[in-house]
Amino acid sequence: MRTNETKMSRVWRSIVASLKRNRVFAIHLAVCIVAAALLLMFFGPGSVVIRRDYSGINPGEVADRDIVAGREVVYVDEEATALRRDAEERLVLPVFQFDSGITRRALDYFKDFTENFRSLSTQDIAQETVLLMLQSKFPGKLPPQVLADLAKSSLKSQILVYAADVLAAVLDGGVFSLPTEGLLRYNQDYFELKRLINNKAELEQRSMASMVTEADLPDVIRAEAERRHLARPISSLVESIVLGFTVENAFFDEASSLSRIKRVGAKVEPVYKAVGRSELLIRKGEMVTEESYAKLVAVRSAVSRSDFGLSLRSLGLLLAAASLGYFLLRQHEGAAPFKMPSLLMGLYSALAFYAIVLLASRAGQHQISLEGAYFLPIALFSGIGAAIFGQRFAFSYTVVLTMLSASASNLNAYWMVFVILAGFFAAMTISTAKTRLDLVLACVLQAAIQFGVSVILLLQQGLRFQQLAGISGYMAMNGFISGALILAILPVLEQSLNLATRFRLLELSDVNAPALKELLTQAPGTYAHSMNVAHLAEAAAEDIGANPLLARVGAYYHDLGKIEQPEYFVENQRGSNKHDDINPRLSATVIRSHVKLGTEKARELKLPKEVVDIVAQHHGNSVIAWFYDKAKKEDETIRPEDFSYPGSPPVGKEAGIVMLADSIEASSRTIKNPTVPRLDVHVREMIMHKVQNGQLDNCELTLKDLDVIRHSFVRIMAGQFHSRIEYPNQKEKDL
Repeated sequence: MRTNETKMSRVWRSIVASLKRNRVFAIHLAVCIVAAALLLMFFGPGSVVIRRDYSGINPGEVADRDIVAGREVVYVDEEATALRRDAEERLVLPVFQFDSGITRRALDYFKDFTENFRSLSTQDIAQETVLLMLQSKFPGKLPPQVLADLAKSSLKSQILVYAADVLAAVLDGGVFSLPTEGLLRYNQDYFELKRLINNKAELEQRSMASMVTEADLPDVIRAEAERRHLARPISSLVESIVLGFTVENAFFDEASSLSRIKRVGAKVEPVYKAVGRSELLIRKGEMVTEESYAKLVAVRSAVSRSDFGLSLRSLGLLLAAASLGYFLLRQHEGAAPFKMPSLLMGLYSALAFYAIVLLASRAGQHQISLEGAYFLPIALFSGIGAAIFGQRFAFSYTVVLTMLSASASNLNAYWMVFVILAGFFAAMTISTAKTRLDLVLACVLQAAIQFGVSVILLLQQGLRFQQLAGISGYMAMNGFISGALILAILPVLEQSLNLATRFRLLELSDVNAPALKELLTQAPGTYAHSMNVAHLAEAAAEDIGANPLLARVGAYYHDLGKIEQPEYFVENQRGSNKHDDINPRLSATVIRSHVKLGTEKARELKLPKEVVDIVAQHHGNSVIAWFYDKAKKEDETIRPEDFSYPGSPPVGKEAGIVMLADSIEASSRTIKNPTVPRLDVHVREMIMHKVQNGQLDNCELTLKDLDVIRHSFVRIMAGQFHSRIEYPNQKEKDL
């Protein structure tokens, strides 16, 4: 219990901490929940608006108005149900428990008596003394006359053997103790006897006629004795002895019997009566009869319970959807593209969808059927979610939207299936689209999918062909229009929220983009370096399951800041080196500035924040080692901070990959005779250097990821250096 409480408190503290970190989102989430609750209160199932008045009507009075049932109500006929329950319960078999312990003790007691009797009978003791000693040790078991007759009998040993046999048979059959209140509420023909055999309870069904009670013992014992064909004097003595040692050993199991009655009572099907929708319950000017009043009470009670139940269910589903959505977002907290503008867009989109479903539900008496489903843009919302956040998120988002739909209406089962499938297929078609043209094809595909799904579901409902064709056509139109709206809305969202969707990244990856053209013109060496870094980063991101497109675009633009002073960077120098004429501190300042200039230029170009972050973080806060070492030779008091990049370590796998690709690509040009083993050693050393300096602490790259990245880099670089590579066991030769 304490462990569970600890876990719950830990989860609660985690939630509170998350909400404190994201105070703005928490406020918007609260606003949306309150707004949705208000919408539910006024427009949802069981809302406080426009309820029928069933008050002021009493039996035996003249009705002052017509009372019409506002909805179809099926209610339970309590009286008939009680009769059915009583009949079912009276068929339950009572349970008796056979006590083998009592049986064993009774037989042992008789055995002890037999041994004592035989022992005393062989001793030289007066018969009267023997009888007194037996009565003292076994008081009340046998009358003195029976003991005397047994002692006088010449067949006493055989009599005791027969008595033991009859006693065992009678006890094995069970001697039953009946409850004081009797068994009138149970089955009068049969009962069940529970025995414990090999530590396992076994039930034996027996007839009431076979039940032996204390009153039945003389007859039962006599029958057992006669079955052994004993002579009458012997038989009479055996019967008297057995009767004295017989005890009750089967007792009524009240707990098990009552439990059976409760289970049977719980399973009894209620007896229902129905009131039709718009049925006239009471006519104005007529006397209110008991029957009509009973219907009115049933309808009033059912409506009240229904409204309360619907409201409670709807509120529960609303809160469940909000909780699921919150925990879904917590899984991606801080990761791209789950930034505040995107999160708020998703949040208010869900609220808008909820309002649409509520209004459609209100128009259809809180019931959305397939005929009305084509008004609801489930594919639109799920598709946009897939385009912005990815397929996995869109699937979960579809589940949240379905829960909101269920909260807003008395959800038809077919409609629920349609919502789920339409949303899932929209997420799949949109998330697999590579270009804007693919989105156009996705519109057509979504239309076909929704048409097919609706046809299957409508066939299950048995609609006529004319209805089926019309509704399915509208469903197809819904899918096509949703796809077209995604195509129209997505660019607006990408620009307004600065989102790094696949389509935006594909556009930015065009090497003919003005910024990249300028980089090629002003800093051709940097451009070539960026292209090589992009190849490395994209391949590595693909191999570890990160976003290869984001890594490629980030690599393209990571050195934008070098456009301003390209001649100060070694890849753009031809002959002389500008840094030979200035001191190391100034050189470091120029080198560092390209990160700040690149970040500013990326913001001017309105690149997505994820790309801007890669530009700002691709050097982290590492030290510009060459100039720091050079300056330290001149002045031992200089600080590493003065020669460090102004950024912060990368956040996100793609940013970490670009940092590694950038440093490894640049440093690989210094390798003489770059064989595969040398490249592997170099890449390993560079990665470990970044790890040891803490540059990869925040980017979620695991050791396994780093090993995969190393292999990926070596593979790509081996291709780039193929004309100069010496492979193991291969002699050097000019190619």
